[in-house]
Amino acid sequence: MSVDGGHVTMAEATAASAPPVTAKSVPDHCLVRGATNERTGIDGQPYALQFELRLPVEWNERFYYQGGSGVDGILFEALGTYSGGGNPRNALLDGYAVVTTDSGHQAVADKPNGRFLFGADPQARLEYGNMQIPQVTAAAKSLIGSFYGEALKFSYFYGSSNGGRQAMIAAQQYPDLFNGILASAPGFRLAQASIQALYQAQISAKVAPKGPDGLPDLKNTLTADEKAVVVTKILDACDMLDGAKDGMVSRISACQPDVAEWACKAGETTGCLPEAKADYVKKLFAGAYTSDGRQIYAPWPFDPGMADQTSNSYFFLFAGEASHIYTTPPTITQDIVGYGLSADIDREFAKISATAAPFTVAGTDLTNGESPDMDKFRANGGKLMIYNGTADFAFSVYDVAAYYKKVEQRYGADAARDFVRVFFVPGMAHTRGGSFGTDQFDAFGALTQWVEKGIAPTRMISTARAEAGVKWPGRTRPLCLYPSEAVYDGHGDVEKAESFVCQ
Repeated sequence: MSVDGGHVTMAEATAASAPPVTAKSVPDHCLVRGATNERTGIDGQPYALQFELRLPVEWNERFYYQGGSGVDGILFEALGTYSGGGNPRNALLDGYAVVTTDSGHQAVADKPNGRFLFGADPQARLEYGNMQIPQVTAAAKSLIGSFYGEALKFSYFYGSSNGGRQAMIAAQQYPDLFNGILASAPGFRLAQASIQALYQAQISAKVAPKGPDGLPDLKNTLTADEKAVVVTKILDACDMLDGAKDGMVSRISACQPDVAEWACKAGETTGCLPEAKADYVKKLFAGAYTSDGRQIYAPWPFDPGMADQTSNSYFFLFAGEASHIYTTPPTITQDIVGYGLSADIDREFAKISATAAPFTVAGTDLTNGESPDMDKFRANGGKLMIYNGTADFAFSVYDVAAYYKKVEQRYGADAARDFVRVFFVPGMAHTRGGSFGTDQFDAFGALTQWVEKGIAPTRMISTARAEAGVKWPGRTRPLCLYPSEAVYDGHGDVEKAESFVCQ
């Protein structure tokens, strides 16, 4: 079959998985792949906007667009991954027609850093940034109509990280396509976040030990003992702010310790940080600034789980994105680490807003989803849910909070809550996991209840998983509608969500 701008490349009947049912299981379905916009880029590489669509035999008359991850470049399995951690099912199993896409490019397998090289082609940048959503949605919906011969009842978009960025773009730029949108750990200011990652690496390099290659070992900037100090200092200052000594920080808004006080004083060698390391940690939590005092991205919350993230685990990914995709002109280089450690922060920050032929759209414009203008999405009855972990070192809850404040300023607090709801997950790392939190919850179920039954979510129950490394598996906590936070009632079982109120 043909679709607008392309065609179906394969379609095959696929049998259901054998039991037991897991998040990777599938029902009886038709597996479809297709491609649009096939072309050769200005870099001489072949490009196409590829998609995978899975059509369950037992269909619930609903559509699920599963957003991407990293810099895409992979045709992800269209299973309909659910949000949070430890989910035992997927959307395909539950009857949704599910689509994914590679966002218009494939990683170049035979070249160093091949996943970033598409940044040399202007159209590939645009398709990755925001153009893939309407085109893939149109192809998927036309094939769904042909296959089932009946109309869709509801359409949903779910994405985390880069996919969460795409989810925000869907609400802001393509308001007619989806009834409900769920944005998890959204990198909706990914261009700025990538520059902040360069800054983080550079301040890390000043105190990190040298690796065997002679370069700073950014993954071991803090020793295990120094990370333990950070955890202890945060918990000592903030654990009891919610009224319960439980090894978690639930009232992030009130947790503002003075990191300078964590530095070792004369004669101290344990339970403190060397002065240079304390200065590094202080700068890390404060976030990056330009030389003239402008904040580049956002500060970070004092969650104990952030101690695990002081190893700059996202540096290489963000440096590759900053160099090749978000700055203009791009820096096409095999030495991404060298680029990140030597980049002039002011100059690279300016380059995310710059244009230069043939790159006529700035990185912030093609990539980011930071506009509070959702007038049409709201008028169409659309619902947007955003959630983020407070121990997420890729994207900060404070950036989400600042965005939501802009939404409230545009629509008023009550009107904003009518169609946008934000939840922060104490202790959760990037999209899931985290050894100081509870990361298993049903955000997508809450979204569908809101869209289809008008039941707006005010509180979700989240459970701690042993697989996430927590000391208290099975603990439950309420996830409160922002800006509310969970506070202990003073007498209940601290392991149970019902002992906490949102205020």
